[in-house]
Amino acid sequence: MANPIPDERPGPSETKAGEDCIRPEDRPDAVLFLCSAHNLSRRSLERLEAACAAATYLPHRMIRLEERGDGLFAALDGLRDAGHSVVRVQPVGMPFPESLTSWLPGVLAHWSAQPGNGDVRLFLGPEPSRTGNGIARLLSETLAQAPRAVEGTAPRLGKPGWDMPPDFDFHLLVCTGPRCHMRDAASLTHILKEECAEAGIADRCLTTRTGCIFPCNKGPVVALYPMGHWFQLPDRAAVRRFVREVLLGGGTLRDFQFHTARLAQSHS
Repeated sequence: MANPIPDERPGPSETKAGEDCIRPEDRPDAVLFLCSAHNLSRRSLERLEAACAAATYLPHRMIRLEERGDGLFAALDGLRDAGHSVVRVQPVGMPFPESLTSWLPGVLAHWSAQPGNGDVRLFLGPEPSRTGNGIARLLSETLAQAPRAVEGTAPRLGKPGWDMPPDFDFHLLVCTGPRCHMRDAASLTHILKEECAEAGIADRCLTTRTGCIFPCNKGPVVALYPMGHWFQLPDRAAVRRFVREVLLGGGTLRDFQFHTARLAQSHS
């Protein structure tokens, strides 16, 4: 977590934009920035983290809702354990997905209702693209920058060898939508690849991260094709059993399997 300016509070002229609209008793003592972006390079992530740091003098951190790392609940637990009692949860995105904007209030209320969280007050900041002329101002600044000429760049679409999918026996679809991310799905992708490699079947598996594939309450979700079986794999122990008993052994895992695709059912 980033640190605030040591032992200093901003003077009237230093107050961040919008804070004069917040009642003193509702002013946060920490900020949790939520980023929703499936494809974000390390350099872009560093720029975004720097922008978040420049936007507040408060202790803060940023999490990605679709990548490896702490999920929303784990991040809130960390802020609570650090002693923060009023936390502003601030979406970051231009625009931030509307489905997540609608989903977040109920999720935050669910966390607040859990035992031990009653002393932490949560506030949800507005979606950035709906605040005044934020996007117009950003675009105006961007359009004022010199563009890069395309002339002289070699034409290309795709890469050599991208005509056919890689050879595989199992296609593993790992849901990394934000609701599954809350249940550590982004880390599941890496754990699944590690367990497949350890079992010697990495070259037989095509592992694909997906957006939301719907059974959010069963997350984290892995769908196995061509078998058509769907599993809830909550931890490394479950993943290891899935790899050893299902992929290697050709068996079932009834305590974690919750669905079979309709066509697969008709062929069983």
